[in-house]
Amino acid sequence: MLNHKERLKEIFNKSGLSLSKFATLLGKDRRTLASWLEKNEKKELDEGVKNKICELFRYPKEIWHSDRAHFFSLLNGLKNEELKVIDEGYIGGLKYIFENENEGATILHPAFPNPAYRDFIVPFVYQNIDSEEAKIYRRKRGEKMRDYSFAASEWYSIKSLLEFCFSPIGNFYTKEQKIAILELMIATFKDNFNKTLYFFDSYDKKIYGLEMFYLSINVKQNLMFFKAPLEMLIVEIRNTSLIRKIHHHYTNAQKCPAHIAPKDACFIMQILTNCLKGNLNLGQTCDIIERQSSYGELFFKTLSIS
Repeated sequence: MLNHKERLKEIFNKSGLSLSKFATLLGKDRRTLASWLEKNEKKELDEGVKNKICELFRYPKEIWHSDRAHFFSLLNGLKNEELKVIDEGYIGGLKYIFENENEGATILHPAFPNPAYRDFIVPFVYQNIDSEEAKIYRRKRGEKMRDYSFAASEWYSIKSLLEFCFSPIGNFYTKEQKIAILELMIATFKDNFNKTLYFFDSYDKKIYGLEMFYLSINVKQNLMFFKAPLEMLIVEIRNTSLIRKIHHHYTNAQKCPAHIAPKDACFIMQILTNCLKGNLNLGQTCDIIERQSSYGELFFKTLSIS
């Protein structure tokens, strides 16, 4: 069971405020707050201070007497102003992504490739929901994402990359279109220090694979949003600790999934391009990747071979 001092310290750390600012909000001086946080402080916080903290940071009063697990659940839960649902239809969703996916974004894609590259080569996939306004936003977004100076990190699973190249299920691309998309992405990412491209092992942490929604994270703007499994329903999150935690997972070398180094991503796409041109199958392609790179194990791990 956490005592009052430990709870206050966790709340203070979660606030991200300086000691002086936190004390000012409570109507106390800095030394008083510092004494409350000291290890040898025995005196219980008065109810007025507890109520003031709950009022300022919108915590329920039970945060002071709940068990440890429930305390951290209340502490790290999303507040109403940190969660927003954008349900403005297909065009509204396109507009939102175009306006909010900015420099410094880390983007996790559930499928390869990003529409910014796909739509440049295969524009007909929107026959049933197309309009002139939608075309404008898709074009603007594609131009922004493909622009040499636009700084972003894009993550795709190796599984989705291989499905794009070889799967006969749900794959409407012709061989020529697949090659054109790979060549476009090679031209976009090769020797471009503004952009980084990751192909990761989605089975690294979970036996059934890491399946994801489209997720865009921008730590500098304290913004994260993902596309819910409904047509263009977007959930926006501005909870600092959650955004940092997820971003850290994909930027910390010890925590992120096993992946192809960004410096080698274009080389791997070039191998895939050559294999498609040579009409090689999935197994033959993985054999070549194993011979020509150090990533054969990552690719063969994706296959189910009896």
